[in-house]
This record gives sequence, C-alpha cells and structure tokens, in this order.
Amino acid sequence: MKEIPIPYQIKRMNKIALFLSLLLACIFSKEKVRAQNYLEKKINLEITNQSTEATMFILEKLGGFNFSYDALHLDPSKMVTIKGKQESLEKILDELFQDRFTYKVIGSHIILRAKNKNAINNSVWILSGIITDTEGNPLENAIVYEVNRQASFITNLDGRYMIQLEGNQLGINFSCKGYQDTVSYVSAQNNRKLDIVLKPWQAQTIFKDAALFTKGINSKSKALDWAYTYKELQDIGVVNLIISDKALYVSNNLNVQEVRFAQISLLPSIGTNKLANGLTTNKLSLNVIAGYSANITGLEIGSVANIIRKEMNGLQIAGAVNVVGEDVKGVQIAGAVNTNLGDMDGVQVAGAINRVKGDIKGLQVAGAVNLAAAKQLDSLQYKGWNGQVSGGVNLHGGERINLQVSSAYNQANSVDGIQVSGGINYVRGTTNGLQMSALYNHTEKLRGIQFGFINHADTIEYGFPIGFVNIIKNGYHKWDLSINETFYFNAAYKTGGKNLYSFLKIGAGKYLNAAYGVGYTTNPDRKFSVNLDLSGSALFNTDSDYDTFAGDLYRAQLGLNFKLNKHLILSTGPSFNFCSPDKKQDEVSNTSLSDRESIFYGNYYLDKAVSSRNNQYWFGWQLGLRF
Repeated sequence: MKEIPIPYQIKRMNKIALFLSLLLACIFSKEKVRAQNYLEKKINLEITNQSTEATMFILEKLGGFNFSYDALHLDPSKMVTIKGKQESLEKILDELFQDRFTYKVIGSHIILRAKNKNAINNSVWILSGIITDTEGNPLENAIVYEVNRQASFITNLDGRYMIQLEGNQLGINFSCKGYQDTVSYVSAQNNRKLDIVLKPWQAQTIFKDAALFTKGINSKSKALDWAYTYKELQDIGVVNLIISDKALYVSNNLNVQEVRFAQISLLPSIGTNKLANGLTTNKLSLNVIAGYSANITGLEIGSVANIIRKEMNGLQIAGAVNVVGEDVKGVQIAGAVNTNLGDMDGVQVAGAINRVKGDIKGLQVAGAVNLAAAKQLDSLQYKGWNGQVSGGVNLHGGERINLQVSSAYNQANSVDGIQVSGGINYVRGTTNGLQMSALYNHTEKLRGIQFGFINHADTIEYGFPIGFVNIIKNGYHKWDLSINETFYFNAAYKTGGKNLYSFLKIGAGKYLNAAYGVGYTTNPDRKFSVNLDLSGSALFNTDSDYDTFAGDLYRAQLGLNFKLNKHLILSTGPSFNFCSPDKKQDEVSNTSLSDRESIFYGNYYLDKAVSSRNNQYWFGWQLGLRF
C-alpha cells in the first residue's frame, strides 16, 4: 500500500462493495447482526507473484474490511505468492507477513501492530484536538481510543479531547455513533495536536429502516411481557450499580474485538483489562467481587456478579448474579439470579430466578421462578428440547416447551411433553402429552391426558381428561334424567371429549346418593349408540334410626341409546351394583327390608347391606332421557 506521512490516516478501500454487502446481510440474514470477527473468517485465496499492497487490497475486497498500519513497518512492493487454500484470515496474514505482526479488530479495521519495535520510547505525553463532522460541527461523545494501552477519552460538548499517551508511533482510533471511524498513527515528536473530521455513515438510516421492517415481520404476539422484555444491558440495575457510565458508553459504542486468555478483576474498573473489560473476549475470567467482559469462551467465576456484554459460551458461576447481554451456550450457575437478554442453549441453575429474554433450548432450574419470554427475533426458529423446573412458577413464551414442573403455576403457549404443577397449569395453545395439576388444568387443544381436580379445554383432538370436573368447550355436554331399580329420580351432567367424558350425578329414593363417574360413548350423533358409565357414590340414609352416612355404592351401567331427534336421546340398559356399607355405624333393632319384588328392588339390597353391615351386589336396570 502507498505510504503516507505521519499521521498515517487509515485508507478506506472498496467502500461501495463493503456497504452493499453489509446492507444485504442486514436485510436477508436470519442471524442476529453483530460485530464480525474478521480474523476468524474463512477466505479462499491464491496469489502468484503479486505485491504485498495488491494482496492486501484483494483481502480487503474479499473480507469487507480495511487495513490500518504504520507504513514504516511494511514494504508494500514486496512480491508474495500464496498457494490456493481456504484458511482463516489470521493464518493467511501470518503467512503473508511472515509472522511479524499481531492483529486487532476495531470496527471495520484490522490494525497491524509490529511484534518487534526497536528503541521504544516510553515517555508520557499528551495528545489533544477537536473532533468535528464534515460541516465543522463539534461531535460530542466521540471516543478517542489508544490501541495498544487501551486508554480512552470521551469528547465534551465542543468536541475537544485530551488523552495521555505513553510511547511513540501509536495508533489512535476516533469514532462516534453514526459516523465512519478512522485510525491515525501519531508520534510524540510530530503530533501533539491533532484535529479529526469524521464522515457520516450513509447506511445508518437504511439499516434502521431494515431493522424496523424485520421487527414488524417477526413480531411474536404470544411472547411474554415482563420487566426485562424491553430492557437493554445498560438498563439493568445491577449493571448500572457496578459498571461506570464511561465504561458502559465505551463498550457499547466502540467496536473492538480483543481476545485474551485470562483476566482478573476486583471490580470491572479495577483489573488487568481496566476500562477495556467490556471490549475484551476472555477465555478465563476470575472476578474477586465482580467483572465485566465482552464475551466469555471458556470459564468465568465471580464471588458476587459476572456481567457479559455479548455472549457466554462455556461455564459461568456467580455467588449472586450472572448477567449476559446476548446469547448463552453452556452452563450458568448463580446463587440468586441469572439474566440473559438473548437465547439460552444449555443449562441454567439459580437459587431464586432464571430469566431469559429470548427462548431456551435446554433446562432451567430455579428455586422460585423460571421465565423465557421469547422476545428475540431469531428465537421464533429456536428448536430443540427444552424444560423448566422450579419451586414456584414457570413461564414460557416460546413456540413450545417439552417439560414444565413447578409447585404453583406453569404457563406456556404449547406443551409437547409433560406439564406438572401443584397448583395451576395454563397452556394457551396445544397440549400434546400429559397435563397434571392438583387444582386446575387449561389448554386450548388437548392431544393427550389432563389429570386434575378441574380440567378445562376448548377442543379434544384425541385423549381425555380425568378430574372431578371436566369442561370441554367444543366437546360432549349432556344432561341425563333417569330412573333405575334403586332411585326414583336421577340427574346427571356429563361433559368431556368426543368419546370419553366424566359426570356428576345425584339420586333420590329411599336413600340419597351423590356420585362421580367416567364414561365412554360411541358416536352420539348416530341414530343408535352405546355408552358405558362407571361411577362411585356416597350413600346417605333418610331414616333417622340410622347414621346419615350409609356407605359406598359402585355402579357399572350399560346404555343402549336411540336418538329421537337432534337434541333428545332415549337410553336404557342393564347395570351391575356393589354396595359397601359403613361398618362403623351403630346397629339398630329395625330389620324390616324393602320389597324384593318391587321394580325398585335395589332398596332391598341396600336395606340388607345397611342393617347387616355386609357387602351386597345385584344386577339392575335404568331408563332415561338424555339431552
């Protein structure tokens, strides 16, 4: 590349190609827009006897970035040959420059830093100046960033900056939100004052429109609204408490990719990475109290809090709180709270609360509350097994979940597996499997089994509810009025699915009874149908000589049904009855029994069972109308 005098301004090659590639990626990509790590990008390159300058230009065009370097350390006319291969950019650069440079990504720039510098001057000096736009207006909150020592300065209202530097031949990055950043090389001898003009980033408004357009298409109406749904990392209380405003601003607005093996922090601003914590990706992070990183690709341990601006891939352990600004892939363990503002793929364990802004693929385990809001755009296509287990409440706003177990309340859009609660289960869509609770189950569509005190569903496609009360909005609903060999009058209400149902029944005669049962019917819409009812009931005496409770009565009843019209069915058929009297009731001298030859001969067997306190069984009949 052509040499330029100090300060060595960065050259922007292939602007049109870069802009178009970024625009297409923003509009058509299904992945989240995030800063690229150009050094990891695979490039297929074959060069034969080309200059270093020409080779660098080709790489810029292929990769969509710009090189920035001190021209004193590079011979652009040197001829090079690279055999055809597909390698990461970092490996290609090592071969091109014969391992003489290290590389650092800042924004769309790859900065080349010489590994061996002769006669380094470690003197401390001040660089100052004004940062303006192309019309001469000062830029407030522009960031001045020294590449090697990671020192930074934020401009004031009049765009002025003053930064303390150490050494000679330094690369300085100047950036401001909405403007193209630039890199200049300065020296203590020639540059004590440097004014910078930043050009507007023309693609900004286009990208904003594209993002809004994408958001409108992918909005998910069934996602959960909660306190963190609309928050960003800097809006979370523990983040503002622990991290300074300057560190947050720099990390959120300066696109630097720095990878280090390890870091140690007492607090985010006191550690080996200093204010650059939020700009650095660490493989090992140890936080004595709390720490702040750009990414983790390994292990992070903190006695109080771990805060990650982007992604966590690996294992994260905190005594109190873990906070991640984007996705998690791995294991999170916190004594109190895990908060993720992206998707979670792995295992999340918290003593109190797990909350995920996106969706989950894996397992959440919490002492009190698990929440996955599914508010991320890409979480609409987030597939894989997922589950939530908590001591209190589970809430899932994603497309479906496989497992929910809680002591109080579960809520999901759809369940494809098992949902178990000590209190309430609520599914807004389809339950495909088992829904079990101590109190109440609700689902819009049931494809499986509901087991609870009260079960409610709009529609049963297949399966059945088992409960004291089963309410199916678009299911089987019948009133049944009948007489039989024991009771002069019976009234029952039957409700359930297409074939299986449950019912409540009362009977009145010489004795009273209150029954609960389940039944099965063939197609009730046909002219002829058959049903079978199984019930158990409590039997009560009307004779004051006996205790009120007389015992239990169990009945299996076959119904042969004839449809009289659209709403009325005539039913008759045999039954089998078994009476287990209350063995603890007091014995009485009255031993008269009902007439065995009467059509209500069942009372004979009930009298015999109650007076003798011995079990009795008999065959019976029933006749009734169902509507």
